[in-house]
Amino acid sequence: MSLAAIENDAPAPAPTLTRSFCALGLLAIQGASIGLAGWFLRSHDKLTSYIGSNALAPGIRQKMLLTMLVCALVAAGTAAGIWIRRRAAGGLDVIERASRRLAPLCLAAVIPLLFHWQLWVGSAREMTYLVMVGAFALALQALTRVALETAPVLPAHWRARIDAVRARVAARLDRMPWLPLAIVGVAVIGYSAYFSIVTIQNHIRLGTAGYDLGIENNLVWNAAHFNAPLFKTSVIGGPQSTHIGYHETYISYLIGLPYRLAPYPESLLALQATLIGGAALPLYAFARRHIGAWLACLVALMCVFYPPLHGSNLYDFHYLPFAPILLWSVLWLVEARRDRMAVVAVILTLANREDMSALLMVVGIYLILTGERPRAGIALTIVGGVYFVAVKLILMPHFLHGHSAYINQYQDLLPEGDKGFGGVLKTVFGNPGYTVTTLLESEKAAYLLQIMAPLAFFAWRRPIGLLCTLPGFFFTLLATRYPPLNEISFQYTAYWTAFLFIAVVANLAWLKRAEREAAHAPDAAVALPHARASRRAWVVAMAAATLVTSYQMGLFFQQNTAWGGFSPFRVGVTKAEWNRYSDLHSLIKMIPPSASVAASEMLVAQVSSRKNAYTLRIGIFDADYILIRFPMGGDERNLVNDALRTGAYGLQAEKGEFILFRRGAPRETADAFLRRIGA
Repeated sequence: MSLAAIENDAPAPAPTLTRSFCALGLLAIQGASIGLAGWFLRSHDKLTSYIGSNALAPGIRQKMLLTMLVCALVAAGTAAGIWIRRRAAGGLDVIERASRRLAPLCLAAVIPLLFHWQLWVGSAREMTYLVMVGAFALALQALTRVALETAPVLPAHWRARIDAVRARVAARLDRMPWLPLAIVGVAVIGYSAYFSIVTIQNHIRLGTAGYDLGIENNLVWNAAHFNAPLFKTSVIGGPQSTHIGYHETYISYLIGLPYRLAPYPESLLALQATLIGGAALPLYAFARRHIGAWLACLVALMCVFYPPLHGSNLYDFHYLPFAPILLWSVLWLVEARRDRMAVVAVILTLANREDMSALLMVVGIYLILTGERPRAGIALTIVGGVYFVAVKLILMPHFLHGHSAYINQYQDLLPEGDKGFGGVLKTVFGNPGYTVTTLLESEKAAYLLQIMAPLAFFAWRRPIGLLCTLPGFFFTLLATRYPPLNEISFQYTAYWTAFLFIAVVANLAWLKRAEREAAHAPDAAVALPHARASRRAWVVAMAAATLVTSYQMGLFFQQNTAWGGFSPFRVGVTKAEWNRYSDLHSLIKMIPPSASVAASEMLVAQVSSRKNAYTLRIGIFDADYILIRFPMGGDERNLVNDALRTGAYGLQAEKGEFILFRRGAPRETADAFLRRIGA
């Protein structure tokens, strides 16, 4: 090290041999990666066996390795030639900068694999895929930051032309301040329309069930007609059954007002898709205040393509997926000091579901910790806490004889003698060793990767991200013996979605503030490029990870690997399925609107727009009609056979796979059916 370097407290330049080795080596890796990517693209049909079992003919494997070697030598050799030719003019500096500017190309070989959905089908392969995506996202962030921190390679006159074009584009965009919001609006409309169509198609294919679409549709129908008791839904247990001890969904009465104009389960599916997709609008409004319009637009688009958001939309109808649009509206309105509208948003949030009160507390704590209206944050925390204790811990157990609804989902964390969620918290805080043991499951690790990898783990960039993962941790990862809480094909992903994007915006705003501070620092020439590169690198990593995972696990780009609930989700309706649906509804038209119906579990959602509809998985009760899909099995078969043997029901009509029985129809028609099935 020279004396001047020591005096200036700056490291001496690396030796020429070290610099050349690093630059040429990095270029060789990039060339080999590009060569392997090209081989993967050309050998698309061989990849399933190659990646799955390393099966590849020796000759082909040698060609693949030779391709990588040739591409590596070409990249390094070309750079060496430039260095030799321009040695006196700083040739080494040029290839050194070129190698760093092209650093993200080191990941080229991974990209064809990540966009080959057939490679990752099956639970074991899914974990491999998720680990690869996580590593890809983090490596891309690091390599992109290296590239952005490096001085440009292009000649000055070329850079001037590029800068001029960039300036003209920026000037034109400045004249269209409405464009970012318009893009988000188009994305919201596209999402809402697409997911409305595909979920209604699933309903037409008879892919919706009594649990849960039948329950919720019957509840909203009764709410729309103000039928007693409160939250009446006959599907779960008979003509007087109610949801009041299970969920407090007061918003169903508000939904019931427009529902009366189109009282069908399809209306709820369309409403759900609209509210889930529409969440991107308050997210954009919240983000714009902190990170600017265009970056807010990108964050909103990442939300639209976020795979766990899709999963929450594909399984029947639920209120929990409304959490993002409600909570983001509260956050935006509170920060914007639109207090009257914020109060309305808070009321709607609490009316949506009882556990929304706990989520509202997290929003309040976020406002306190970030210094964004801490007094309002305290008010939200108190309101949410009081509501949670009063409703979730006192009122609801009262209707279930002291038990908490769905506490079975956390059974292994429940101490002996406890019957409520408070007991679960006793274990979590009082016995962390046992709690961690229940968390160490491969299914939960895969689930956490599915949630976090699409955003490149960026929510955990700062401690605020830990706050934003608490709801997901408590409501999903703590679950024992209840797999749906650890799968992205169910509504429970809303516990994560609602808060991870808040953390993303908060962290981007922090990086933006760091960038402004770097611009005024004494060493701004060094600090500013580093801060700017860090922010942009994270944006690139998140956008890329969202795109990759949305392709594999979402529903927009390909429809072969998305799941809805317990089953793979399929898009479209075949002619046979249309005919089957027509057969079913030709029988449903024979049922008077005021009549009660007991139907097969996968049919009851179709007839649930009435006062009393029952699922045959529970009972027939006082049903005027029985609607079945033939053949039957299990408990449904036994229930129907017993009812027909009483002579109370006879055959009303039969069409295709479906049979309709009516109370009071000639008994001999039922006897003929029983003889036909050998009962």
